[in-house]
Formats: sequence, C-alpha cells, structure tokens
Amino acid sequence: MAEKQTNKERLKDITDSIETGIKELFESDKYRQYLATMSRFHKYSVNNTMLIYMQRPDATHVAGFNKWRDQFGRSVKKGEKGIKIIAPTPFKKKIEKQKLDPDAKLPLRDENGDIITEEKTVQIPMYKPVTVFDVSQTAGKPLPELAANLTGDVQNYEVFMEALRRSAPVPIFFEKLAENMDGYFSVDKQRIAVREGMSEVQTVCAAVHEVAHSKLHNKDEIGEKYQAVELFGKPALFSNGRIDRDKLPEGLYVYDLRGSDYDSGMPVTLESHVIVNHAASVITAAPIELPEQGFLYLGEDGLNFTGGEQTVKEFLHAQYPEKAKLSRAAEEIQAESISFAVCAYYGIETGENSFGYLATWAKDRELTELRASLETINRTSSALITDIDRHYAQICKERGLDKETESIAAQPVQEIAVQEPEPVTAPDNGCVPDPAISVESMNAYGYTDSNMLPLTKERALELMERDVSVYMLHTDNTEAMAFDAEEVRSFDGVFGVEASEWETVKDRLAPQDYEKAFLDNPADSFIIYQLRGSDDTAQLRFMNAEYLEKKGLSIEKGNYAAVYAGSLDRRGDTQDRLDELYETFNIRRPEDFRGHSLSVSDIVALKQNGVVSCHYVDSRGFKALPDFLKPENYLKNAEMAMEDDYGMIDGVINNGQKQTVAELEEQAKSGKPISLMELAQAARREQAQASRQEKKPSVLEKLREKTPEQTKNKTAPKRSAEREL
Repeated sequence: MAEKQTNKERLKDITDSIETGIKELFESDKYRQYLATMSRFHKYSVNNTMLIYMQRPDATHVAGFNKWRDQFGRSVKKGEKGIKIIAPTPFKKKIEKQKLDPDAKLPLRDENGDIITEEKTVQIPMYKPVTVFDVSQTAGKPLPELAANLTGDVQNYEVFMEALRRSAPVPIFFEKLAENMDGYFSVDKQRIAVREGMSEVQTVCAAVHEVAHSKLHNKDEIGEKYQAVELFGKPALFSNGRIDRDKLPEGLYVYDLRGSDYDSGMPVTLESHVIVNHAASVITAAPIELPEQGFLYLGEDGLNFTGGEQTVKEFLHAQYPEKAKLSRAAEEIQAESISFAVCAYYGIETGENSFGYLATWAKDRELTELRASLETINRTSSALITDIDRHYAQICKERGLDKETESIAAQPVQEIAVQEPEPVTAPDNGCVPDPAISVESMNAYGYTDSNMLPLTKERALELMERDVSVYMLHTDNTEAMAFDAEEVRSFDGVFGVEASEWETVKDRLAPQDYEKAFLDNPADSFIIYQLRGSDDTAQLRFMNAEYLEKKGLSIEKGNYAAVYAGSLDRRGDTQDRLDELYETFNIRRPEDFRGHSLSVSDIVALKQNGVVSCHYVDSRGFKALPDFLKPENYLKNAEMAMEDDYGMIDGVINNGQKQTVAELEEQAKSGKPISLMELAQAARREQAQASRQEKKPSVLEKLREKTPEQTKNKTAPKRSAEREL
C-alpha cells in the first residue's frame, strides 16, 4: 500500500505542475487559450487560473461539492473528476511587538527604561489543495440566465465606450491616424488617441489596449532616483535604505553594506545580506563574487561617489542597451494580452490578436519574470473589468436603460468558490501549549490546519491527564482523537490541541517555561537568550565580545531572559546549526517568537546528543561561552523541576525517598531540624494526590471503562473531512 502524500508534498506537486505549465504557455499557441480562461476567472490568482486551464480549459464557473449542493441546488454527476486548485486557509493570532519611534525606527522606552510593547494582530498565511467542479459537471436547478455572447458589433456600444472612458486614467480622443496605427498613448500629453472610422470591435480593442498602456507604462515603474557610484571600479547605484530585491528587473543585483561597530553609518564591508549595522545597499549590473568569509572590505577605493542620479530603468538600459528593446516588447505583450482578456470577458470576438513579440521576449526568460508578467496581466485585467462593470451599471441607471442591459458579461457564479474561511484567533497572550514545538515544525511535518496548536508527546500526555482533548496529527493533514495514554505513547508523530479549547484552559494549565522545555527536551534542541530590558543591560546591548572585554564587562546569565526554545529539525555540525538559527530568526522568524531579530549580544544554547553548549552572537560569527550554563546547574534545575511537578526520583542527584508531612512533623517533634521548603513540597504532593483520587471520573476515564469490543475501533471523526472552504 502506497503511503499517503503529505499536504506539503501535494502542494509541491501542484506548484511544480504550475511552473511547467507556465513555461510551456510561452512556448506554444496555448497563450491565447490561457488568456480566454483567465478572462472567465479574472478574480482568481495566477496559480489557480493555470490549474483550471491545465485541467479543464473550457471551464466557465466552478464551485466546491457542497457549494453546488447547498447554494445552487445542483449535484455533481457520478464519476466526474474534480479540478484541483489551491485554497487559502489563513488564521489570525495576536502578538506583542516592540513599539517603534516613527522617525528613528528604534524601540520606545517608558520612564523606567523598559521597552514599550503593543499588541498587534497578524494573519498567518496557509494553503491547502481543494477540489472544485465546473458547472458542466453538475446537474439540477437551472442557473441564472447568462447574457448572450457578443459577436460582430458591441452590445450597447455607446454605453460601453463611456464606461471605458470613465475607467481610463487619462482622456480618450478620436483622431485621424495612419491606417497602420490603431491608437497610441502619450506619456507627455497624458492622453489616449484612437483612430476614427474603425469598426466597433476594432475601436474597443484598440481603446482597451491603450488604456492598459496608460495604467501600466505611464511612468518609470521604479522611478526613484539613486546616487550613481563606482563600486570596485564598476558603475553601480547607491541607497542609504534597503532595496526590495523582488522588484528589480532581471540582470540587476543587490548587495548590502555593513557599517562600522563604532559608526553604523560608515560602510566598511560589502555582503549579500546585512541584518545588524546595515549602512546602505547598492545595485550592480553584474554579480560580485564574495570570498569564503562572505564579505569584501571596501577600503579607501572600494566605493566612490561620481555625482549624478539614475533610476533603476535608466541604469539597466545604460548597462544593457539591448534590454531597452525587449522592455518595449514586454509592454506591448502586456497591453495586447489585457485587451484580449477584457474583450473575451465581454464576449467580443477580436479575431487574431498580435502576439508577434511573445516568442522572442519569452525566450530564455526566468520563471519568476514570466510569472510576474502573468500576474501583472491578471491584476490589471481584473481591475479594468471591475471598473467597466461598475461604470456600465451606473450609466444604465443614469440613462434609464432596461436593467437587463446592465449585465454585459456572463457571470452568474463568477465569485470564486474557494472562499477564505473564518480566521481562527490563536491564544492572545503569547501563551502556547508547548514551547518545545512550533507551528512551523508542525507545518513542515505535513499538518497545516490553522485551528490546531502542536504538542510533543510529553506535553500531550500531561494535558490528557488534565482532561484536555488531544489529537494525533497525521502527515496527510488529517487527525484523530486520542482516547487513552497508550494511544499517545504508541503514536510517533506530532500531537495537537484545538486552539479554541486551549483558549479556555490555558489560564489553569500554564505550559513549561522555555528553559525547562529546553532542558527536558530529549531531542536535539536550542534556546535563545536576550538581554533583559533594564538600565543595567543598556551598556551591554548589541555590543561585541571584544568591546565587552575592553570595558571589563562580563556576560552574566542574570542579565538574560530566555525568549524562545525549540527542537533542532536538521542535522549538521554546531556551526551549521548556529548559522541556520541566525538566518531563521532574522529572515523568517516564527510567528510565536516575541523577541527581536537575533543580534549581537544575544546567546544561543544548543543541546546536541545530550551535550549543552552556549554561544554568544558576535559581530563576526559566534563566541563559545563554556560557563554560561554550567552542567551542574542545569542538571539540578531539571531535577528540581521534575521532582516538584511529578515527585520523581532519578537516582542521580537525589536518591532519597520523599518524606510525608506526618514523617516531617514527627522529625520536628523529636528535635531534629527540618526544611520548611521540604514541608511545603510534601504538603503540595499530598494535596495533589488527594485531588486526583477524589475528582469525578472524566469522559476519558468513562471511555476507558468500556470493554475492548466497545472501544477497539472507536476513533473521532477526522475534523478535516469534507470541510467546505
């Protein structure tokens, strides 16, 4: 029996097929077919449009199984194969974030010097594959009447053109133009000219084409001016701020400049990414090879300001003159594609649109650029269609036209069937049921339901003993309730508790603290310490080890607080794991992480094969701290935590039998000294034991009392079964 694919594996297969489909799209005559599909599903993402096009290009209106049944009174025909698309399943959670000064972008502090925090709600994006069906795959109640497709002339041509005029960002005029020119858009005069005397269809197509130009190509897409410089003797652009790499055209590269530890505004090295002491960014026309240490010293001649300014596009065309022509070709492809899609949406037969530039432009293009072009076409077409529909209906109302004419497109079920579910709000006080495992680890495992919070086996057993419903999570994104501790012990995957249930019990079931989670975790794990927000630590914050040594300052554990702990998912040596953690807690920080980005003066402790090592985040790499967590201290802490919580004996630190309250009282009466701490602990143990004995049987206990025949195959229904989004 083949193993079920995990949600992660299914999503990867789907995205891989999308990438293949996009590449093939530009290499064949499929492009027009794709645009026709996109016109019918213009509110969909490029990913889902591609998926519908590849699986059922003739689809017109899609919905999920339950939506066809409940909202439209139609049923999916027996034997019909569904269309796989990707549905968003986000959830919301409240987090505490540092409040920043709007000008200085530094943390604000109160009168005591403590950093001020504020509560913010963030939405965590998640996705999962779902199945939808086209209307042709269903039977039942008739759908609302579709407007007739338009052929030859344009229905209500005058109204349509007026709606298009109101949707355009610049005025539209009719002029006598050469026969080989249907229209143009003037950037300088901010107007559109369309050749007069053409057919209605030609006029609409030309006008939409130029409107697309006016929306997309009105100004330099990256119009900000940057300082012209020479970087190691070659032309480059310089910016004091960070530059969004994703928005740069192909052929340009971005590098960061790190500032001095003593003057952060003075660039000293060039690196791929700089998190701490970022001084500036530079744009180059060719990649720069960095040595093994990952940076280049600028020195005196590495960076020279030549005077003058350039936009990104000006710089690109100056370095690659041939790209200017291709850039114009890309603009024509975008405008013509939008014209085709908009006209197709309104049923206007446009004939053969000119995509002569397509093959030349798409040749040797990276997938990211091809996708970006499709997304631009999709987004602009959808916005223009929405505007035209709105203005068309308004004009009909103004002119008293029959309401039946107000709908100029066939769209009875046009809204995407895959709607975002009601977001789930995670615990709002930063309290998670198990700090030893993160939501990210659960997702990587293969389970992505946004209403489930992950648990380790140890925490699952603890919560089950306290009558909390615990689920066994499977890698195919399903789950089943665990009915007894034996089920939990025999299951080797990740466990979970519903966020809604945790919200009701979290106040009485506080989870382990980060340090205890780290010390008790049997797997390889890590913990992050950051300086406490007080005046005593101000002179230590973000200072490298060399500076502390020169000032005679020491690194003391009392100045630090544990802010996060988790398991080490990947194997590798100590340096590899430290580098991975540094990248994770700077670039893709976990959503439940409350500290600042991993920076100089922070401390990372690793437990690998049971051995704990501590490392100071330095200006360059990490510095070992052998005395930060002394072995005898953390073993004792772990022992005390275990004894306090469970009354356990490990035979190493404390081999003695725990004394009862009565025994301690007798010892005191005989004149022998006793510890008040021991007396308090003994009283707490006996009280807890009595409470367990006296409490009423739980639902779980009642289930355990059933005969094996009654409980053998009893499992909770999978919460994810037939959920309609």
